[in-house]
Amino acid sequence: MSTVPDSLVPGPDPATLDPERRALARRALSALGVLSIGSMAGVASSLYLVNHYPLLLIALSPLGRHLVLVAPIVDPFAFVAVAVLRRMAFYLASYQLGRSMGPAGVYWLEQRAARFARFVRWLEALFQRWSRTVTFAMTGPTISALAGMSGMGLGLFVSLAGLGLALRVLAILLFAETLREPIEELLAWIDEYWRPGTALMVVGVLLYQWRRIRTQRAAVGG
Repeated sequence: MSTVPDSLVPGPDPATLDPERRALARRALSALGVLSIGSMAGVASSLYLVNHYPLLLIALSPLGRHLVLVAPIVDPFAFVAVAVLRRMAFYLASYQLGRSMGPAGVYWLEQRAARFARFVRWLEALFQRWSRTVTFAMTGPTISALAGMSGMGLGLFVSLAGLGLALRVLAILLFAETLREPIEELLAWIDEYWRPGTALMVVGVLLYQWRRIRTQRAAVGG
């Protein structure tokens, strides 16, 4: 499972789509925006939430490191349910965005992921050959968008992506259980210093967003 924070990739220009696809793209982008804002809020407040509201933390920001820290201290059924539902929400929004763009969206995806264009092309080639296997084993925002662009049915996508995701979350749960003692020690240390740590996390998130906006503006201007 990816440990990269959920991030909103700029979407297609709705004006270039027909009305039905335009509405679908706008709904998908709105959902991705809300989830991304929640993820940033979760990261910024993670040092407090991890000890006091652990399920809320992974509901906001299901990063790998958050899942590992939370897994040993919450009900395992609640852990799996919250982690799977939250990640599937992002994957479904990515799928719907891809569906709104159709096959032409592959070119858009390559352009938007210019820094990782080679990796994106590799994923595209892999998906074209083994779409079901890749969706089951490697589901993420990019694979979800490719599934939508390819015309994969929603029911098939949800079944494959949901089952694969649930198995990966279960693997994280088992892995975290083997590290229960050091994780509990780390959580005790975090609980002692969460206030200054949270201040640093907030500054870090703001700086990250500022740099990201500057990079996007420079790319548009260039």
